[in-house]
Amino acid sequence: MTVDFRKNAARYLFDGRPAYNKHMKHTFSSFVPSLLFLILWAVSLHCAAQMPPLPEKERLQQGIFTIDYVPSQHKTAVLSLQILEEALKEFSAYLPAGEAPVHVAIADTLDDFDQYAVHFAGLDVSGVAHPGAGLIAVKAPRLREPGGDYAGTLRHELVHLLLFRSIGYDRLPQWLNEGLAMYLSNQHYWDGAMRIAVMFVRNRIIPYHELDNAFYQPLGREEFSDAYVQALYMTRQLHRQLGEEKFWKVIHALKEQTFGKALISEGGIDLETFCRGYEKSLWKYTIIALTASGAAFQPGAILLILAYLRHRRLSKGLYRKWEEEELEALVDRDPPVFTWNEVVEDPDFWKQDREDD
Repeated sequence: MTVDFRKNAARYLFDGRPAYNKHMKHTFSSFVPSLLFLILWAVSLHCAAQMPPLPEKERLQQGIFTIDYVPSQHKTAVLSLQILEEALKEFSAYLPAGEAPVHVAIADTLDDFDQYAVHFAGLDVSGVAHPGAGLIAVKAPRLREPGGDYAGTLRHELVHLLLFRSIGYDRLPQWLNEGLAMYLSNQHYWDGAMRIAVMFVRNRIIPYHELDNAFYQPLGREEFSDAYVQALYMTRQLHRQLGEEKFWKVIHALKEQTFGKALISEGGIDLETFCRGYEKSLWKYTIIALTASGAAFQPGAILLILAYLRHRRLSKGLYRKWEEEELEALVDRDPPVFTWNEVVEDPDFWKQDREDD
């Protein structure tokens, strides 16, 4: 709407009223927010001009690996390439990588890493794999806790990617996926009789049929950490029960069979036998750890042990039920396969993909 200022000026000259009416008032009130917006915009431009530019990413390529990093992380990139090449050779007998490229992003800032690990916000993870995209992202060593196992993280995420390529994720339980990643990457700091004993005494052992969900939707950091400890312990127990040859036969049978069926056809045991062996091992290590620490004779520990014995008796027969539920729960959980360009151009690509940390 246009305001005739000359007419208003004339009115002021003849009758003494200000040359201002409701139309001018509306124009002024609309102008103020626009002016404030322009001021804020100018200030933001000035602040942005004062900020140092983001460093350009550099790239290191050898074999199937391509590593993106900022210039200050060049030594880390060279070390990363060496670690990955050695791990690839070590794992090739059981988990061949194929010819498809593997892209590795070394995040130099937390914001940079968070764009890859959006589903793990608040869980303090150091690496994440997007197997369908052939992508691994890790925090630079300077962002990690002192003494952090950078090499172990790279190997861990590589195992996730190799399992996806060699076995697929349709029938691979998530606890076994994570357990294998820790077992093969030598991350033994997740293991230990005392840690399992503490979880047991504090009633934090996660039931078998709930363990996978503890990785996808943990109730907090403690349960998330407990799930990793338990997954490694169960994977080591599976290897002890089956032996090297049968262990890997079971793993590769997961391309076509559920875990329960693969145990029977390739391992010669059923899910109930495996779980009972795991429970016996858990019991043994808990007693040893509690006795060694002097905590076995505390009233709370004794009551919990008695409660555990009762629970074990009542839970007889549940393992067969879980084995049947495996078949009903099967869904196509394979992440879609992305090209590297799609990963770079689509900032929300990870929301369509299943992540492993």
